[in-house]
Amino acid sequence: MKLCNTCNELFEDDKELCPVDSVRLADAGKSPFIGKYIDDRYRILAFLGQGSMGAVFRALDETTSRQMAIKLLHGSRVSDPNSRRRFLREAKTISSLNHPNIVKLFHYGLLGEEQPYIVTEFLKGESLARRIREKGHIPIEEALPIMRQVLSAVAEAHRAKVIHRDLKPENIVLENDVVKVLDFGVAKLMFERNEQSGSLTMDGKVCGSPGYMSPEQCRGEELDIRSDVYSLGVTIFEMLTGKRPFYADDVMGLMFMHVNRPPPSLNAIRVDLPFPTGLETAVRKALSKTKFERQSSAEELLDDIELSLSKFEKKKEAGAQMSSGWIPFDESSVKAVNMALKDSQFAITTPQEVLPASGILTHDEIAQSGKTHGKKNILSAGAKHRFNVFVFTLVSAFLMFSALKLVFPEQPSPQLPDVEQLISQGRNVEALQLLDKIKRQKLKPHEQSYVDDMLFNLGIRLAQAKDYQRAADSLLRVSKNSDHFSKAANLGKRYRKLGSDN
Repeated sequence: MKLCNTCNELFEDDKELCPVDSVRLADAGKSPFIGKYIDDRYRILAFLGQGSMGAVFRALDETTSRQMAIKLLHGSRVSDPNSRRRFLREAKTISSLNHPNIVKLFHYGLLGEEQPYIVTEFLKGESLARRIREKGHIPIEEALPIMRQVLSAVAEAHRAKVIHRDLKPENIVLENDVVKVLDFGVAKLMFERNEQSGSLTMDGKVCGSPGYMSPEQCRGEELDIRSDVYSLGVTIFEMLTGKRPFYADDVMGLMFMHVNRPPPSLNAIRVDLPFPTGLETAVRKALSKTKFERQSSAEELLDDIELSLSKFEKKKEAGAQMSSGWIPFDESSVKAVNMALKDSQFAITTPQEVLPASGILTHDEIAQSGKTHGKKNILSAGAKHRFNVFVFTLVSAFLMFSALKLVFPEQPSPQLPDVEQLISQGRNVEALQLLDKIKRQKLKPHEQSYVDDMLFNLGIRLAQAKDYQRAADSLLRVSKNSDHFSKAANLGKRYRKLGSDN
């Protein structure tokens, strides 16, 4: 069948142009449902796609002339009366969600007795997953408005006691500046509860997307809103870095990593991007293996992110002010100067007290300082001059040290960004050679951590490309004090065997 996107009429495949509007017809897809009516109201126009939960179609609401999305869910789990009642009850709860960032569920029901369907608003935007693929990653300033809307939507659903269970970039749609979250509660609509494990299953499988599943979801345990918090943590991690925290060459390996392996830091994945420490902490907390250690809600996760970025902006502003004027003493500098002056009456009492612009205390200023402390200035003129020189030299040294710390903060090895660039270009062999060269250097602890994270992730990438020998070489170079060591050693041995077998 072919569809005219102007008049929404369907035509046979042999037509090229719409006889009414003279516009080129679009392929409506292959499905026996195209052209059919649902509930004598929704006319199915085109097939949009097939997923694990069923088929999605574009439809026209004949009563309002609005385009809608219809999802025909797998029907094998609503064949008995209890399952049908549960489906209708859950769908009613989901349809009650009313939030600008949640895709509205308008209608639901059963075709015959076994084919459940839901009718939602039709979206024309692009998925967050596609945006990430096109841009490589979402910069913080662009990601923050998206995070605000997504977390606000999830928080609203949680207040209605609806858990999403399948949060991921594919279920987040961007329409200009508006963000919409899809498929709230759909997983629960279509899958039956396993009474022994408390998990939602279909044909004996735990439901969810393995790349974003919480550890308790991977284990088939009872879920609560903190499982969604974990999935949000993975989604935010991928948004900011362009990569998920965990990759494996099979589903079971990926689920194992969710359950057992600590997540890498944002900066370990993207050493070329600056991430505030508070943001690192917030995302790492959301990815905690134990749900009790995560944020207790989507609202708390948003608060943590907002607070970290607020502090980061204040530090940036403070840094800009200091670069255009003077550099204040920090607490340690004040203590050091006070120790040098402890036998005199001129000790600096607060971090805000600094030398005059000239950097030298004048004779009158020394005398005035003595009066301020209620003591007499008894230094001779020569002593005063020597004292001025001493203080000027000491303070200048501290100012120089503070300035150097600001201008040259501790950075990872300059070669590490080169590794990241090679990996992003798919030049994995060259990246491994450069990492091997860097590893033989004397590294600081934070640099060693970066290198270990890169070696581990590169090993996984090489294994996915079936380059098992080099994958083993990369994984077996991970240091013993790394969090990845145990997993890397096991995978390295496994890939080495696969490489030798081939």
